[in-house]
Amino acid sequence: MLFLLASCAKDENGGSGDPGQPLVFSSLEAEKYTIAPGGSTKVSAVASGYKLTYKWSATAGDILGTGREVVYAASPCHIGTNIIACTVIDGNNASQSKEISIAVQ
Repeated sequence: MLFLLASCAKDENGGSGDPGQPLVFSSLEAEKYTIAPGGSTKVSAVASGYKLTYKWSATAGDILGTGREVVYAASPCHIGTNIIACTVIDGNNASQSKEISIAVQ
């Protein structure tokens, strides 16, 4: 008797176990688009594909956490528009990037 098990389950980063699934970076959204100096907001990336990893950056302030959902913490000394960028890379080394603006005032 032969038993085969297959799974189409998604991993914790929104990716699947199918190397043929294309990378689709659907959206990048913040919980709040205007925050006070020293304030923070949750930022979420929605993507699908094979074995996804997420790389985050900010023009000022800090990115706290990893994966598809992080917290952006604004610098207490920097007022203005800060760009939050996310690049999603799949297990086939394809990548897509998006960015959003957070106003610190």
